Amino acid sequence: DEMDAFIELKECMCRAPALGMPDYTKPFTLFCHERDACSLSVLTQAHGGINRPVAYFSATLDPVAAALPGCLRAVAAVGISLTQSEGIVMGHPLTVMVPHSVEILLTRSRTQHMTGARLTRYETIILGSPNVQLKRCTTLNPATLFPSENAEIENAEDIEHDCLQVTEFCTKPRPDIKDTKLEENDQIIFVDGSCLRDALGVLKAGYAVCTVTGVLEASWLQGVYSAQVAELVALTRACQLSALMKVTIYTDSQYGFGIVHDFGQLWSQRGFMTSSGSPVKNGERIRELLHAIQLPGEVAVVKCSAHSKGQD
Repeated sequence: DEMDAFIELKECMCRAPALGMPDYTKPFTLFCHERDACSLSVLTQAHGGINRPVAYFSATLDPVAAALPGCLRAVAAVGISLTQSEGIVMGHPLTVMVPHSVEILLTRSRTQHMTGARLTRYETIILGSPNVQLKRCTTLNPATLFPSENAEIENAEDIEHDCLQVTEFCTKPRPDIKDTKLEENDQIIFVDGSCLRDALGVLKAGYAVCTVTGVLEASWLQGVYSAQVAELVALTRACQLSALMKVTIYTDSQYGFGIVHDFGQLWSQRGFMTSSGSPVKNGERIRELLHAIQLPGEVAVVKCSAHSKGQD
């Protein structure tokens, strides 16, 4: 049955002039789309007042690109589509139509979602080709007509939107979180966590949540042997103790600060898995912190200098 269907499909393709031959006296237009972590594109040329398809392309995004926010997945899809089509286009004028602001994302976005190497690769492929012009597609994109299980359910990012705002929202656990002191505070909190050896050489971890006037909470952590975990617990408890309040939380932990502002939300979107497919270290503690950070009415997590031995 499968072979019969395959033969029937080939015969239909031979009978119907579905694709045109490339005409190198005319410019090309490449319509790109991303759906279900797949790159979909249609290479076309003007013919009789319409865009006639010259080639269809599709490919699955790699695991890292597949875990990116929708707007950045579109950037990856454009990079793949340009690479796939270069054998036909061969340096001739090409306009890329995509329902996202790809050029703005590459030139103005400062997202933590992509490594420098990945960003440079996309910039080279997409922006480094003198024959390529990027345009945002505001009409029917034929690449959206590829059949799939979710063909009738388009992503929310496909409607009119600001790609920079959407990407920024996906980077942070809450859109209003700040990394500088709030102008108005119900309370200001200082947190710290550490792991030291006691007199018997046994590792003990603990944390403290304090205000300028006293200690809100301090405790040893049973079964914990990591200063990083202690710092995460301290931040989590500070948020829980400040539910519905306006609070500024100071931490000397670069790790904890980075989890809140840079990496935690990204790892959450990836299911707390690294790009290599292994679990993120302290994943459950990070999940608890990302949940707790939603509890305050307003919150700022601010990096401060670490204390040294003495009275500072």
